[in-house]
Amino acid sequence: MSSTPRDEARGLTLVALSTVAYGVLPILGKVAYAAGVRPLPLLAWRYVVAAVLIALLERSAAPPPLRVRLRLWAVGSVFVFNSIAYFRALEQIPASVTALVLYTYPVLVAFLAAIAGVERLTWRALVAAVGAFAGCALTATGAAEGAPLPASGILWALAAALVYASYIVLSSRLGAGVPARVLALHLAQAAAVICVGFALVDGGLALPLDPRAVLSVAGIGVVSTVVAMTAFLAGMALVGPTRASVLSSLEVVVTLVLAFLLLGERLAPGQWAGAALILGAVAFQNAPALRRAMMGLSRKA
Repeated sequence: MSSTPRDEARGLTLVALSTVAYGVLPILGKVAYAAGVRPLPLLAWRYVVAAVLIALLERSAAPPPLRVRLRLWAVGSVFVFNSIAYFRALEQIPASVTALVLYTYPVLVAFLAAIAGVERLTWRALVAAVGAFAGCALTATGAAEGAPLPASGILWALAAALVYASYIVLSSRLGAGVPARVLALHLAQAAAVICVGFALVDGGLALPLDPRAVLSVAGIGVVSTVVAMTAFLAGMALVGPTRASVLSSLEVVVTLVLAFLLLGERLAPGQWAGAALILGAVAFQNAPALRRAMMGLSRKA
């Protein structure tokens, strides 16, 4: 993995782009649900759209060897269950809380990456991941007002966090040396096959005859899948899975703000305190890389 200031700055920028693209995902998901879209058809069309678009972007590239493709499809088979769990949670609990519970995963990534031998568990990574976890927990607690949230929704979101942490570590290890769009293509292909199969068993692929349904599903496929996935994988290849996962915790802030502005989900003081913890963890984790990047840029000026 390259550690030059320019590569680190580019990696952080790509992960930040993916964070914004992923941050709009629960908002679009809530719009789709309001229009009558069911979770499995939504996911099936999401990954079919993504697989087609990424294939068009990669049409001039030679496919990797079959053994590599099988490995990447296996990673995609893990990734898709994160999506299924996430959208099941989104059915039952607010978008902001779903995103917050999901972002318990940075602390899981740090430990799983160390166990898998992808990265050493440094004190900075551990403190930053714990800070992000604490911020998410505090924000989730602040969001709980009125009637208790369904336990099944929280459990689905926690399951999504665990699967997503596993996917990040697996994609970093098994996808090493594979271009980001090639990896994203195989992830989308595996996810499309699995989700289409599940949707057909569960009642079919039909979407409601509502423009909101079509536009929200298309937005999820293009922005929150193609853009988000390829940018994240490319950025992670440059900065590593633990740093990428901690930086992507900013997705929580994006989702909280959009959920407040567009869905009317109220931000409590505890949520803002949690968001501050997340921002602090991200700044602390990436301070050395950002400092080196700034020094490199100043020398070139």
